[in-house]
Amino acid sequence: MGHWPRESKLHDSPLAVVAELILLLSVILVAAKVGGEISERYLKIPPVLGELGAGILISPFLLGGIHWFGGGAIFELPHDGGGLPVEPQLFFIAQLAAVVLLFEAGLETNSEQFMKYVRPATAVAAGGVILPFLMGFGATVLLGFASMDSIEAMIPALFVGAIMTATSVGITARVLADIRRLDSPEGVTILAGAVVDDVLGIIILAIVVGISEEGEVTAGSIGLIFLKAVGFWLGLLVLGSLVANKISKVVLWFKSAGGALVLALALAFIASAVAEIYFGLAMIIGAYTMGLALSGTELKHQVEGQMRSVNNFLVPIFFVVIGMQVDFTAFGAGDTSLTSAIIFAVVLTVFAVVSKLVGAGVPALFVGFNRVGATRIALGMLPRGEVALIIAGIGLTSGVIGKDIFGVAIVMTVVTTVVAPVLLIPAFRGGSGLRSETKAEDGADE
Repeated sequence: MGHWPRESKLHDSPLAVVAELILLLSVILVAAKVGGEISERYLKIPPVLGELGAGILISPFLLGGIHWFGGGAIFELPHDGGGLPVEPQLFFIAQLAAVVLLFEAGLETNSEQFMKYVRPATAVAAGGVILPFLMGFGATVLLGFASMDSIEAMIPALFVGAIMTATSVGITARVLADIRRLDSPEGVTILAGAVVDDVLGIIILAIVVGISEEGEVTAGSIGLIFLKAVGFWLGLLVLGSLVANKISKVVLWFKSAGGALVLALALAFIASAVAEIYFGLAMIIGAYTMGLALSGTELKHQVEGQMRSVNNFLVPIFFVVIGMQVDFTAFGAGDTSLTSAIIFAVVLTVFAVVSKLVGAGVPALFVGFNRVGATRIALGMLPRGEVALIIAGIGLTSGVIGKDIFGVAIVMTVVTTVVAPVLLIPAFRGGSGLRSETKAEDGADE
């Protein structure tokens, strides 16, 4: 923990540890709000980018790691953080915020719209996983960071492929919520696509980790991972939707202050924990699916306003902590030269943009969207955000990828995460993105 402003024997006291964490949390909150305000008011870009930027600035690798006035650093790298550059307690709060953000995104999504667009979203997600995986794998091998000589030599390329498949549903959901387009056809397709994308990406990650640990993987084990992941997600969605109104009535029976909100959040936490612990799926997928199941109920209307207040406090912490995990000093570390790392970063970033624009955009053209709609969807699938950082972190801590590839993955993640919201907002100005509505408008004009 950052022993700031100075070390003392009081640090043995649990309350002193808590007080220090509260102090660090206050630094994160102030940084988030300053960054968000500068972004929104002066730079005219989404506040989420200011929060990410603030996180990068106050991280242990930049300002947070400086020993001010002879004392300790504000954010020292924890010795027992399991490879995390932030305190595990702060990481916990950030993940809690991610769960709450995605639960609210699920509540705000129109479940009928979601069911209507889940098939086109699956096509978009499949394209948005296959092409990025192949391009990431290819770039890693071509630039000499992995080879095809053996399964072991291929593992870094498989890992980079897995990192490339990620879509940050959190960042896209936040931007769509800010511009009130969460329940538009494109918004629903992006969110459904991002969830399917993460399900597929996590299956790929589980397979790659299996290969790296066992040296091989069987068709049976791949099938089992796939069935567990998809089975849980669809099971929760269908079963949740069937009993949603009953759950809503039970929760609304509680009349004590905040009862409905607390129990709704408890349901989101249960779904997210079960998804992660028992089915190997990301917590955010469990939370989003639970929100989606409850989105057509009375409970949604009762807790909607309160959820926004909770989110206003928690969610900026999530984005700042993501920023704090970005370590540009890892760039060019390891056995490779800085030049080859820079070339790899540029190539991977270009491939990351092209693979999502083509991989997610082209299928969208074939499932009922016009060029405007397909562009919006492709841009919405572009940010890699926290999902890519989590996958890259797993690779680094398990020793599968070195600091060099980790640094390159960070650059790619930061660029796609910053570019996407900037392009996404103007893309949503203008007419309908649905091909049928465009034709109807053209007919009316004639």
